[in-house]
Amino acid sequence: MIRVKLKSWTATFRYPTFQSGYQPTLPLPPLSTILGLLSAVKGEIVGLNDVKYVGYIFKSKGKGVDLERTYTFGKDMITDVIKREILVDNVLYLYLPDEWEKYFKKPKYQILLGRSCDLATVEEIKHINLEEKENVPIGGTIVPLESNIPGIIQALPVEYDYSNIPRCIKVVKPFVLIPYPKNIRMAKIYEGKLPYDKDLGLGVWLYDKSLLG
Repeated sequence: MIRVKLKSWTATFRYPTFQSGYQPTLPLPPLSTILGLLSAVKGEIVGLNDVKYVGYIFKSKGKGVDLERTYTFGKDMITDVIKREILVDNVLYLYLPDEWEKYFKKPKYQILLGRSCDLATVEEIKHINLEEKENVPIGGTIVPLESNIPGIIQALPVEYDYSNIPRCIKVVKPFVLIPYPKNIRMAKIYEGKLPYDKDLGLGVWLYDKSLLG
């Protein structure tokens, strides 16, 4: 397994239910964003059927609000200014099979954490072994509703269908959003078994194609 460390100055993960007006950001990326990122580095569409497993831990140092000018094209061009939340000084850890190392060493397209301006860079690719442990702290990720971990519940896109333009959502699932803890001692505990990253002191929830079943 490899752990890829990505960093970005800004990140934006839009709530699916907000289409116009004030644009809040999710506190961490949904799976669809992670799969979009993998698609960018590989240079082709990647779904859960195309990767043996993927896990991630995301953290940011804060959140702010940016003003953004928008343009609506129709019979007449209409401009507006909206407020958009952004996450700042972000780190994303990805947990992937070893074969993904070659793609992150030479990404096909730019790596984004949200919109086209949310550029990310590869800071480190490290081979690691995660030992499974019980009752581990967890944070900076999303978990299935069935995990029975308390948190923010949100229906999130898992995969998109790119066969048509514009793209449409292919799979939506309910997840529990668990932001990165300010203190590991305050992190939520998962009572089952999870791979444990001793460097970060957190468990890693790994997703695979069984989520689509």
